[in-house]
Amino acid sequence: MEQLILDYLTQNWSADHVAKLNFSPVPKGQSGDLAVNFFALTKELGKSPIEIGKEVAEILQDCPLLEKAEQSGPYLNLFFSIEKFFEQALSTQLESDLLENKTIVVEYSGPNTNKPLHLGHMRNHALGISVSNLLESAGGNIKRVNIINDKGLALAKTMLAYDRFQNGETPESADKKPDQFVGDCYVQYETEYKKNPELEKELPEIMRLWEAQDPKWYGLWRTMTDWVLEGVEQTYTRQGVWFDKAYKESDMYEEGKAMAYDGLERGVFYKSEDGAILIDLEEEDLGQKAVLRADGTAIYLTNDLATDRKRYEDYKYDLMIHVVADEQAYYFKTLFISLEKLGVLTREHFHHLSYGLVNLPDGRMKSREGTVVDADNLMDELSGIAKAEISTRNPELPEAEQHKIAEQIMNGAWKFFLLRTSPNKTITFDAKKSIDFQGATGPYLQYAGVRIKSIFEKEGIDMTDYMSQTSNYKLSAFTDSEKPLGVKILEWPKVLTRSAEGKNPTLIVTYLLELAQSWSSFYAENSVLGAETEELKQARLALAGKVYSILEKGLEILGIEIPERM
Repeated sequence: MEQLILDYLTQNWSADHVAKLNFSPVPKGQSGDLAVNFFALTKELGKSPIEIGKEVAEILQDCPLLEKAEQSGPYLNLFFSIEKFFEQALSTQLESDLLENKTIVVEYSGPNTNKPLHLGHMRNHALGISVSNLLESAGGNIKRVNIINDKGLALAKTMLAYDRFQNGETPESADKKPDQFVGDCYVQYETEYKKNPELEKELPEIMRLWEAQDPKWYGLWRTMTDWVLEGVEQTYTRQGVWFDKAYKESDMYEEGKAMAYDGLERGVFYKSEDGAILIDLEEEDLGQKAVLRADGTAIYLTNDLATDRKRYEDYKYDLMIHVVADEQAYYFKTLFISLEKLGVLTREHFHHLSYGLVNLPDGRMKSREGTVVDADNLMDELSGIAKAEISTRNPELPEAEQHKIAEQIMNGAWKFFLLRTSPNKTITFDAKKSIDFQGATGPYLQYAGVRIKSIFEKEGIDMTDYMSQTSNYKLSAFTDSEKPLGVKILEWPKVLTRSAEGKNPTLIVTYLLELAQSWSSFYAENSVLGAETEELKQARLALAGKVYSILEKGLEILGIEIPERM
């Protein structure tokens, strides 16, 4: 409706003036469907907001979209025509073409092959899933990619611990999930290191032998990496994580080293006194950054130079998004500038989607000390809570169906909780609060969807078929009672656009809560199936179906499913 009002004013007033109008909800205590303010025009026109509002109100007198426009202080409150209003509300598009013809690569997860996934990865996954889906819903051609961190000191530590202390044990013989078994080896190294710091001196030689593909260390690396990836894939499947392609550091480091030497030869990089290859970023106030170690072994930057170039060769992307914690902000600045100086792509082709850490109520997680929250264990805990609730509410359901619903609720709980706070903020994860069926949570939104579906089920109507036929309802049957819900529906396209532009799914989370609360308030006061007339019942069914479709789409963006029942 906003755009239609703007189009009408553009034709009947001034396009320059129209561009500076601001819409907002009607201030509390006032009536109307939408408010317009003119604060941005007062200086330009030399008039007060009230004077401008009166002028615009006269222009809008003949607008077929409105019943009236009423001045209230500095605001002009608009009252929409019932039929035009609900015609627009019920035809609100769920997706947009904002990013049409744009190819965007989103990298997220980035597991290390020395440990299982943990709560920190879950925030990364929540963002990676939702941002990918969000940009796709805005018309983008999205490629989801992973980077497997399968080389480096942490791997050397893990292999040393396994070789020295595990006596040939395997995940099968230890009866452990394979990635958790390897993670225990990593923690064991740190424990043994505290007893014997001399262990650290063995790591460079292990790394050198690995790069030389020494049969012992290269073979052990292959075995332990396969163990971890097997376990990680199980967790991915449970969380709804998938990728178009996974890139491995072990496949990219040689190409990265070649890029480092090429940059050195072309004067993009320089060699330090100890023989390391560096890039000078003093002009960007970033100091000097190593590209390759003095002993010729690769580091993260070496690998990522090659990986981002390879991804461009694979996908010819317009934008490459790295979803990584904000601790790496400096690193990604150096990576993007290095790629630009090498002539791969300009830094505008890259974006670091950073996010704050996830803490526990008693402090920060530390992998090496074994104080992380394992992703599998957390999901088991949440699923167990959900299962107990479902079995109480629906004891007649078969065990398999109860399990399926519990898993859907579990995923709704942690994803929503980790997305409800803006990505740039550090958060403290509270498992019990995340799965509260009554609070501002994922399960609350899932339950709102289930309740709407049940209305159609009681009436014996297929909601999808019903919504596809506009002849099922009459626009003239709607009343002012449905308007607040219609106003909230009409906000969806703007929320989707703003969220996609800012790559911020938290805006979707906030909107969905408001939509569900608006529906709950409406439904508490207005019966759908018990409406005063048959025409009003059919109209309210259409409105309920539209709320459901937006709720379903919004949750789909967040990677959350609406169960059949709860």
